Amino acid sequence: LVPVPRSFSLSRREADIAITVERPTEGRLVAGKLVDYTLGLFASRAYAEANGLPATAAELGRHTLIGYVPDLIVSPSLDYAAEFSADWSSSFAISSALGQAEAVRSGAGIGILHTFVARSMPELVPVDIVAPIRRAYWLVYHESVRPLRRVQLVANFINRAVERERGLFS
Repeated sequence: LVPVPRSFSLSRREADIAITVERPTEGRLVAGKLVDYTLGLFASRAYAEANGLPATAAELGRHTLIGYVPDLIVSPSLDYAAEFSADWSSSFAISSALGQAEAVRSGAGIGILHTFVARSMPELVPVDIVAPIRRAYWLVYHESVRPLRRVQLVANFINRAVERERGLFS
């Protein structure tokens, strides 16, 4: 497995298996959907008490917004801020999803978080002014490594682990 956001090529054997956020459309790659997940707006209870919460998407601009670093986006499907607000403007841009979650958790502002991560943080509240968006994780490998036992063992392990934890993502 290669951690994101490093670019790599399965075709050049720089990795045997990848978990991606988009289904590949080119090359001789085998892709299987692991699980769907959602992203939504969240704030800490402390932030909500101190600043209130927006009643509409148009009011988001009056709040401190936590976002991602646009230059570090490794996939178009991760450039989702406009799906929450056409004029989203981050006050703080943080390079990792977990860093964004920690900033929101600390009360720094409202952020777009993975719902399965936000649910694990009881101090967060949803900001239900825009419907959550859906994305998926994909397990991908080059078709030439399909017969390799190590690839099948790891792929099966990952699939079983995700299946056991599927409820976290719903």
